[in-house]
Amino acid sequence: MSFINLNEARILITNDDGISAEGIKILISIANEFSEDVWVVAPEFEKSGASHALSFQSELTLKKYEEKTFSVNGTPSDCVAIGISSVLKDKRPDLILSGINSGCNVGEDVTYSGTIAAAMEGLIRRIPSIAISQNYEAGKKNQISWDSSKTYLKDLLVDLTKNGWGKNVFMNINFPYCSADLVESIQITTQGNRESDDLIIREVEKSKFRFGLRRRLEDNAKLTIAPINEVIEGYMSDVEAIANKHISVTPLHLDLTHHKSLEVLKKGLKLNLN
Repeated sequence: MSFINLNEARILITNDDGISAEGIKILISIANEFSEDVWVVAPEFEKSGASHALSFQSELTLKKYEEKTFSVNGTPSDCVAIGISSVLKDKRPDLILSGINSGCNVGEDVTYSGTIAAAMEGLIRRIPSIAISQNYEAGKKNQISWDSSKTYLKDLLVDLTKNGWGKNVFMNINFPYCSADLVESIQITTQGNRESDDLIIREVEKSKFRFGLRRRLEDNAKLTIAPINEVIEGYMSDVEAIANKHISVTPLHLDLTHHKSLEVLKKGLKLNLN
C-alpha cells in the first residue's frame, strides 16, 4: 500500500498544459503547504493529448527557472522520466502529482491525456502518483473556475495519502466545474464511457486537418451520463459523477487485459500449426 507522510514527502509536480499554466501554479501552492521539498518538471509548452508518448526521435532540453523548477521541451512522460533520472537522481520522489489539468479527464480521455500519462509513468517507475483535473463549462476553457479544486484538493490529498492504495494503482481525481458550495459529494468511481464522440476533426484546407474537442469549442456540449460500459453496483462512473457535480476519484492501473475474454479465446482459437 502507498502510505505517504505529506509533511516529509519529496513531491514531483508536472502537467500537460505547460509550465506557465494556471492549474500547475495552484497545485504547486497546495503542495508547498505540506512540504518544503516540492519540485517541478513540466513541459515547456502545452502538450494536451500527448498521451503516454516519449520523445525518442528528438533531443530534449532541460531548462532551469528556479532552484526547484524546470521545464522540458517534451511530453509529460518525458518530464517525469527526466525528473526522476536527472533532476532528482540523488533521491527519488515519494509522490508524483500531475495537474491541475484544465478540463476533466474521464472516460475515454484517460487514453489521450498527458496528465494521466504522467501519473502512469510514475507508476511504471514504482512511485505513487495522482492525476488531477478541473472540469470547466462547455465552450469556456479560457474562463475556468478553479473553486472546487482549490477548496477540496488539499484535504483530499491528506485523506488519500493516509488511506493509501495498491502499489500497482494510480489515482485519477476530477473536480466538477461548479462552485465549491455546490459540490454534491466525493465519489469513488469507475472509468466510464461517453455515449458520443467528443472529438472534432476539421479540414482547415485541402488535405490539412486539425483536431479539437467538442467540449472546448461548443457551448452546448455536454458530458453524457448514460453508461455504455460495464456497471459496478454501488459505484458511479467518472463521467456520471462529474456530470452530476461530484468529485470523482478513480483508481486506475496499467493492466489492459480483458480478463473475461481469456477463457473464451482459449476455447475458441484452435489454429492447427502442424
